[in-house]
Amino acid sequence: MKINTQWIPCHRRADRSFYIAGKKMPLCARCVSTLAGYLIAPVFAGMHLVTSYYLIGLLLLPMLIDGFTQQWKWRTSNNKLRFLTGFSFGVGQSLLISNLVWFLVERLR
Repeated sequence: MKINTQWIPCHRRADRSFYIAGKKMPLCARCVSTLAGYLIAPVFAGMHLVTSYYLIGLLLLPMLIDGFTQQWKWRTSNNKLRFLTGFSFGVGQSLLISNLVWFLVERLR
């Protein structure tokens, strides 16, 4: 079964993707890990977890630094670092979404 991933904005470069059983994953390592971080959003929202925006910023920052320093050709990243920074970014965005959900819930009460 082939999954259509064309709507996801990912470069899908072979050198930046993981392979499972010799087959390339349809998304790069960073996109896969960011999506994995998003899976935590319902857990955070369900736990009524509201966290500091400073912590959220700290979770978002590593991927921004990794991505931009690589784009500006200051250094070369690797898939392990892309995975870790992408997962951190996904968790940070999940916390941001959770904070916004609970902010709106409190406002509408």
